[in-house]
Amino acid sequence: MMKPRFRAIVLSCLLPLSPLAMAADTLPVAPFQARYEVYASGFSVGEAVITLTASGPSGYRMSSDARPNGLVALLASGRIREQASGEIHAGAVRPLQYERSLDAGKKSSHMQLRFDWPAGQVEARNNADQATLPLTPGIVDPLSLQLLVMGDLQRGQIPAQYRLIDKTEIKTYQIRNQGEETLSTPLGELRTIRINQYTPGKTRMTTFWVAPDRQYLLARIAQEKDGKEELRMEIRAVER
Repeated sequence: MMKPRFRAIVLSCLLPLSPLAMAADTLPVAPFQARYEVYASGFSVGEAVITLTASGPSGYRMSSDARPNGLVALLASGRIREQASGEIHAGAVRPLQYERSLDAGKKSSHMQLRFDWPAGQVEARNNADQATLPLTPGIVDPLSLQLLVMGDLQRGQIPAQYRLIDKTEIKTYQIRNQGEETLSTPLGELRTIRINQYTPGKTRMTTFWVAPDRQYLLARIAQEKDGKEELRMEIRAVER
């Protein structure tokens, strides 16, 4: 029962905001490793670690490793590992490849994306499903979206929507800025900006709290349905 809920919050945490253009071909934020605790119904059910590193003068690599903990791990084994690589080209984030593996027994799955910018297409695979999708500026993978949102917020420009590839489809999400909120965290009191991600007509919504004084690091992520919180993910530590 806990496994799909744990999986949902971890995946939702990797879906922030939108396309950005930066002034130079450098990373929009300093490399980091952030640790989060995942909660369901008020109980800790797992942890996640998200890492960003530089690769050459204009390249980047990102990874995410999330797993259930304690008794949850015994009752609902499951681990999600993701990795992405790309480059900052002409001031824009351009992913080159992405992989996501879910290790959960019979429900294990594997997703893979290959971005061919000169050809303007993405080769997408999700288990046995395959698709060739059109590639235009602003389309990214779930991990690379984190660079986009951080850069957008630093420039003070939050777009109305963003696009990313999930499985073998291009999906569009709407966002809205709900203003500032101060959070009490293991890092201290953090001034954050609260942002909603949603699909018109749907009852599920994901809210992100990002910290401007920490280069717009994700401080908290919460997922709710019909106005009721289902899952939450909170920052525990960060290293630059």
